[in-house]
Amino acid sequence: MLLAVPIGVVAGLGSVAFYALWLGSTRFFLDGVVGIAYPLAGPPPGGTVLWTSSFPRILLLPVVLVLGGLGVGLLVERGAPEVAGHGTDQSIEAFHSGGGRVRARVPFLKMIASALTLGVGGAGGREGPAAQIGSGFGAWWADALRLSDRERRVALATGLGAGVGAIFRAPLGGAIYAAEVLYTQDFEPEVLFPSIIASVISYSIFALFYGFSTLFVLPAGGVSWSIGQIPLYAFLGLVCAGAGVGFVRLFRAGERGFAATGWRPMLRIPAGMGAAGLLVLGAYFLLPWGNHFVALSSIDVGYGFVQAAMLGQIGLTTIVPLALVALGVAIVLRAATTTLTVGSGGAAGLFGTSVVVGALIGVEIGAVFHTILPGLVPIAALSAFAIVGMMTFFGGVSKAPLAVLVMVAEMTGSYSLLVPAMLSIFIAYIGTGPYHLYEAQVPSRLDSPAHRDEYARYLQGSSPEP
Repeated sequence: MLLAVPIGVVAGLGSVAFYALWLGSTRFFLDGVVGIAYPLAGPPPGGTVLWTSSFPRILLLPVVLVLGGLGVGLLVERGAPEVAGHGTDQSIEAFHSGGGRVRARVPFLKMIASALTLGVGGAGGREGPAAQIGSGFGAWWADALRLSDRERRVALATGLGAGVGAIFRAPLGGAIYAAEVLYTQDFEPEVLFPSIIASVISYSIFALFYGFSTLFVLPAGGVSWSIGQIPLYAFLGLVCAGAGVGFVRLFRAGERGFAATGWRPMLRIPAGMGAAGLLVLGAYFLLPWGNHFVALSSIDVGYGFVQAAMLGQIGLTTIVPLALVALGVAIVLRAATTTLTVGSGGAAGLFGTSVVVGALIGVEIGAVFHTILPGLVPIAALSAFAIVGMMTFFGGVSKAPLAVLVMVAEMTGSYSLLVPAMLSIFIAYIGTGPYHLYEAQVPSRLDSPAHRDEYARYLQGSSPEP
């Protein structure tokens, strides 16, 4: 309790502050400057998710992205290099190899840099900064209590789970995520119980400010599945596995490419974010389907477009080839803009893009099956495919299938799709093989430097005397 309660309080307040900064930044830059009325997740006003854009103000998007990239680059150069990128890897690396230590300035600078990256239109997610806020305070609190390296590592992971649980309104999923995301094939049991306590507190504080509703809302009639659709969900798992491998390879190639330039952050980050803006403009003019759905869903967090997909409001009442092509382009474009934004050093997470990409893959697969088997897959079933798709994609590439399974169920407030999601997500987990988003993950506790010495001491102490 002494460890978990203060961490939960700070993680909750930190998530509230970051969410307010992100929301204000998005409204100022995207809405006020670029002229984009950006949709949010949750119950839409009037029951319809709406988004609009303004020409010629949309032409300012690359300029705003470059200016935001300059600001982030300045924070990285003058403040802390750890601010760059998605942040989760830094927390995992600190757990395994850094004794759980995080510099005190990192969470505050990450909060500002991430709000700026996303607010100007950078593609990414909110979990990275929320995780670093919680994990950074956890490490500091362990130092204040003069705890051991082992206890500091637990405090760091506890803060990570509390931050994620608050920002996604998924306290149980966040707690499990903290214990599972450290490894690709293992689990950290010591983290689970303090993380549950901290996540309950952080979620409660966040919900006091932003409401206790779920992150996403479901269609009025709910979602359902049938036994005959089980093979289709298995196929969805295979597709998400292949797409996940492709995304990981693309993102790694982007990171290596930007690193190979040797450019300083104040040049590299604006270049990457500006290039992403030019891609978005190209899609905006070449593919205006669905009120520019393809272009606009590839910037910022994108959860409003996932919400529209869940409610069947992205123009798919009649499946036409153009709609299927547009969805495919939207998936690729979102992966590309994230690679350019985060791969260059922009401060944003990867969970957000994984949710958007997974949901769009689910809708795409569901739409294809609807054209082939309309009796088995009605239009209403596309919402279910979207939800399972976003579970499946991130569960495969994060190597945290249990956490994601619970987290997305909490984010939608429904466990009705648990059975097809279990099948699809674990097919994707196996199908992605050695490919995973977080490079700092290790296979198991035996491979972690944090535990290697513990096991060595145990084995030495249990060996018989000569």
